[in-house]
Amino acid sequence: MDEKRKSEAIAAARREIARRIARFCTTLSEEELNLLLDRMAYVQWKYDVAPIVVDLPPLKYKERELPH
Repeated sequence: MDEKRKSEAIAAARREIARRIARFCTTLSEEELNLLLDRMAYVQWKYDVAPIVVDLPPLKYKERELPH
C-alpha cells in the first residue's frame, strides 16, 4: 500500500473514531485526545489491512481440567 493511501485511510479512521468518542473524552486535554485518536486510527488501519484471524485447535480433555 502506498503512503498516500495509507495516510488517507488513517485520516478517515481518525475522523470516524473522533466522531464516535468525542462526547466520552471530555476530561482529556486536546493533546491527550489527539494521541488517543492517532493510536486508535493506526490500530484500526492495521486491522483493516491485515486482520488477525486465529483459529485455535480444540483443547484436549486433560488440558481443559482445572489445576488441583
